[in-house]
Amino acid sequence: MSFAVTMFTNLISRIHNCSRTEDILQASVESVKEALNCDRAVVYSLQPQNLGEIVAESVAPGFPQTKALRIDDPCFQSRHIDSYRQGRVSAIDNIHEARITDCHIETLSKLAVKANLVVPLLLPDRELYGLLIMHQCSAPRAWKPEEVTLAVQMAGQIGWAIDNALRWSECQKIQSALDRQKYYNELLISATQKIHQCRTRTNVLATATAQAQTILKCDRAIVYSIANQSSGRVYAESTLPALAPLEGSVFADPCLEVYNSEEAHHSQVHAIDNIHEAGISLDFVDNLVTNAVKAMMVVPIVGDRNEVFGLLSVHQCFSYREWQESEVEWLRQIGIQTGLALTKAQLQEEIADMRSSLKRAGAVKESINTADTQVQQVKESVSNSMQTLDESRHLMRLLSREVITLTEKLSSEDINLVRIITKKLQANAEVATSSTISLQSEVKELEAVVNSAIKLYRSRVVN
Repeated sequence: MSFAVTMFTNLISRIHNCSRTEDILQASVESVKEALNCDRAVVYSLQPQNLGEIVAESVAPGFPQTKALRIDDPCFQSRHIDSYRQGRVSAIDNIHEARITDCHIETLSKLAVKANLVVPLLLPDRELYGLLIMHQCSAPRAWKPEEVTLAVQMAGQIGWAIDNALRWSECQKIQSALDRQKYYNELLISATQKIHQCRTRTNVLATATAQAQTILKCDRAIVYSIANQSSGRVYAESTLPALAPLEGSVFADPCLEVYNSEEAHHSQVHAIDNIHEAGISLDFVDNLVTNAVKAMMVVPIVGDRNEVFGLLSVHQCFSYREWQESEVEWLRQIGIQTGLALTKAQLQEEIADMRSSLKRAGAVKESINTADTQVQQVKESVSNSMQTLDESRHLMRLLSREVITLTEKLSSEDINLVRIITKKLQANAEVATSSTISLQSEVKELEAVVNSAIKLYRSRVVN
């Protein structure tokens, strides 16, 4: 019994120094083979659909190696698995003398097995992980009770070690997922800041595609509008130099039909790991192949009013790719942030246009005011001219009376001269009066035009 205790202690020491399930299983079969001095020790993992796989093996030289062998034995699974879950132990001294089915004998014979000992590997919650199996291949063997007991005890410790390793592995997966989520959250914050710093829609789209391609380490990222039910025009692109550019071209995408439907969820990401296994039409597959796409993700870019600006798509072109949940969520968030940034950039562009319009309107207003001032000045000059003409008419009337008085004293020649001068003065006065009246009419027309411009300007400013 001292030997068994030593072997049992060695097993515990070996498996408890292992953190990976694979290492525990390999250390276990090596220790069990040594402890029981058998030709082969394996761990048989149960698989769905009556399949089993040998996931660990220690075998003596000269006998077949069975690791990674998958065995389809419906007789074994249907007859015995439930009993092994209840703790059944099977010791067969000679497979040809045991009461087992022909298909089971055939399976064992292919592995050169002449005697075997099968012990269940039960986890602490009594879940059946698999089977610990010892083979004697050189000759039949009568298994001793103490050997069976040792095998059961060792299987119990292996079960505990496997459970610990599985729990540790699950913890590692959770921690890895948390670390990955933290990493992508930091990248999301950085990318969001860069996208929201853009002031124009063109810069927003260029930054979004560049960030998506860089952070997801994909071969291409594009943004395209929805032209119809099956295609869109590419407006922004970030791609590897080895790939042909798509910007400005029409890109056919099977996801467009989904996002055009009324049932589409505007934040849903469509991830395709392999375009040939995605169940999409051959026409779309051919188009994707033409553009060197092997795997892709697509997310809509949605504004604050739930309108779809377009689609953001990332492509894997040199290999297929299994997109991770963290990557899908990151792209979904980038799609949302890009939509918000586009809305903000659109508002900024509209504000800039309004400011430009107001600036132009201010210049027009200043021109109108200048024209109005000039009209008022001309109007004042015309008014002064009319006053001067009135005074001239009055003087002409006085002069006419004086001329009549003088004609009684002057000679006929002097009288003729005076009449000529008087007629000339009257003619000049009439011309001046006519010109002033015409100028006054034009000033009124100009003033009316300026007033109409002022009213039009004010109405547009109010609206």
